[in-house]
Amino acid sequence: MDSQDTIMHVSSLPFLVAAVFGYLAWLVRRLSRQGAFTGVERRRLFTVLGVLLAWGAVTAALAFSGFYTRPRFLSWAPGYWMPYVPVVMVMTLVLTSRSLRDGLRKLVDATPAAWLTAIHIVRILALGSLIKAANGLFPELFAGYVGVPDLLFGLSAIPVTLLVARGRLSGMPLVAWHVIGAMVIIVPAVGFMHLFMKEPLFDRLFAFPMALAPTLVVPTLVMLNLLVAWRESERWLLRR
Repeated sequence: MDSQDTIMHVSSLPFLVAAVFGYLAWLVRRLSRQGAFTGVERRRLFTVLGVLLAWGAVTAALAFSGFYTRPRFLSWAPGYWMPYVPVVMVMTLVLTSRSLRDGLRKLVDATPAAWLTAIHIVRILALGSLIKAANGLFPELFAGYVGVPDLLFGLSAIPVTLLVARGRLSGMPLVAWHVIGAMVIIVPAVGFMHLFMKEPLFDRLFAFPMALAPTLVVPTLVMLNLLVAWRESERWLLRR
């Protein structure tokens, strides 16, 4: 195996999946032991995590088999819709289950706000895509327009977490930060996807294990941003 193959196959994504979902499962379990949730709410929250992990297993298997990098699949313009598959799954559950909505509210309310900002520090790992792009192993435009903002947001999570932990950042400024965290992914993905899909190395985005980023990890982190923003905004409106 040459040096380029080594760079291409070394990836933190499987560990990132384990870290993100292990952390979320720990948060739910911790609050469950404290009696924060009803039995139904706890089951609904674990159902969401289970659905996402099941989707992760499916998408990992398809990527590993090479299905995602076949010309026929790429002709279906997966960049436009693949990242939204887990979002649709989760939103369907949220919209059809009041217990889940209540459980998500309690999850945000009972978890220290700094813990829900600290998780986004993992987005610093977007640096890996920039390194691969610099070595000609990853689409440069995608790395530049999506990877760089994601990396910067991950870096911003360090001081933001410290400020939140010290009680110096909360309310609508914190909501704005979470919204920015979602927008740094959504805006370039929507606005420039037509350019990204024309890049010669675009298929690398859907190769294993990189495919776990756009199909599972990134949508999950964006949904976490929007979850906190939604709940903080809701509480702010209730106080007025």
